[in-house]
Amino acid sequence: MTLSRRTFLGGAAASGALLVAGCRDDGSPSGPATTRPRPDAGAARRVVVAGAGLAGLTAALDLSDGGWDVVIMEARPRPGGRVLTLRDPFSRGLHAEGGGESIDDNHHDLLAMVDRFDLSTEQRRANRESTGVVYRQGRRWGIADFVAQRGGRVLEDYDRFDGLLARTAEGVDPAHPERSDRAEELDARSAADLIDELAPGPEARFLIESDTRSYYNAEPADISLLFLAQQWNVGSEVPYGAEETMRVAGGNSTLAEAMAAELGAALHLGQPLQSVDHHREGVVVTGADQVWDAAHLVLAVPPRPLRDVRFSPGLPPAVATMIDGLDLGPAAKVITEYGRPFWRDDGRSGLTVTDLPFGVSWDAADSYDTGGPGLLTAFITGDAAGVLSELGDDERIAEVHRQMDEVYPEGRALRTDHAATTAWRNEPLTGGGYAVYAPGQVVPYWPVLREPVGRIHFAGEHTEALGGYMESAVRSGHRIAAEIGPAPG
Repeated sequence: MTLSRRTFLGGAAASGALLVAGCRDDGSPSGPATTRPRPDAGAARRVVVAGAGLAGLTAALDLSDGGWDVVIMEARPRPGGRVLTLRDPFSRGLHAEGGGESIDDNHHDLLAMVDRFDLSTEQRRANRESTGVVYRQGRRWGIADFVAQRGGRVLEDYDRFDGLLARTAEGVDPAHPERSDRAEELDARSAADLIDELAPGPEARFLIESDTRSYYNAEPADISLLFLAQQWNVGSEVPYGAEETMRVAGGNSTLAEAMAAELGAALHLGQPLQSVDHHREGVVVTGADQVWDAAHLVLAVPPRPLRDVRFSPGLPPAVATMIDGLDLGPAAKVITEYGRPFWRDDGRSGLTVTDLPFGVSWDAADSYDTGGPGLLTAFITGDAAGVLSELGDDERIAEVHRQMDEVYPEGRALRTDHAATTAWRNEPLTGGGYAVYAPGQVVPYWPVLREPVGRIHFAGEHTEALGGYMESAVRSGHRIAAEIGPAPG
């Protein structure tokens, strides 16, 4: 069996808002702004990129290589977006990922970017699932023992769900799921509906729901079955054992920092996107205290912050509806330092699947030598993430520690005073962990996200067939730069 855990990726951020105004029937801007004269002679060779996560940084590097004068606006005081390596408050030499976590063996675009900057990767522990733990109804099990219950029926039901999902996904094009013959039907249903259709036993249902909730950072009832089928077909490209095998050596943020350093003065930190005036020849982009005239604008940001950007003229209704409706799933992490990685004492990996609110945990430092201490990351998704995100950081950490002590009482005395948390739903520049399409959203939103609006282009993990990974963000940056092409001669 595979209890795979999607780790959320880097993305971008910019702050801003949406006004819906008049457009032509074909979706192009209408009104006087379409003939606005260009005041800046250099604008014809300039592209503005909003968002300095992996998507925006990748697009900016490619565009710069293509001869464009690139301006990158980033509202945060740092590059990286949802790629965030945490070092404070852990003991010296320790680090953990507060955002984008792991890399698959076939994440070739991300790995090529790592090579470009002479960085390296470090391998995570293999066979984490088979040496993991299940905690349910107050009892701790080894995963192998848990799935062997009921004469092996638990594992059979778990595998039957994979088979049912594979059959459901037949004919769904990963690149264009909205074109499937059954697109409307599948999009109207949820992942929970498919689980109910299978009618698994209680233990298998618990595993399937937990797997789905943590993989898509949302409750099964809040996930479109068409999106689930589309992602299944994308994931079929990954061989067993090739998922989540590595991290960037020294922390994933080292990659974003290296990309930003190469871009140099083109990167403007603390510069939130406030308004966009767009016309046939280009865009005028306003930040906190600067205005740029450009031929193109790349919105390498998730939808939520775009709800605060003023667009003039307003974006086409289908685009405005997508921005208003598409959210990232609630996701939070609590990372705890222990005096030593006690879970390894009897060969356990630290991977834990529970019926408690924290849901899933893993060894945050299984890819490097800590010199002694251990780090456990608790990953909270779905409704529980919404509840725990309402708490302050200290309260959230304390609550997760209470739950962790229930699962691992032997770790209580080893816990140090060093812990960190991220609650991405509370981040106004992202609004969540990574994209998830709710029932009824794939058919109307999928094609809209992948088409430019005049000189405005959308990038980010939420725009890719492979959703929710750092790889997704890098792919989207490459795609948008190729869409824009080289600078005019």
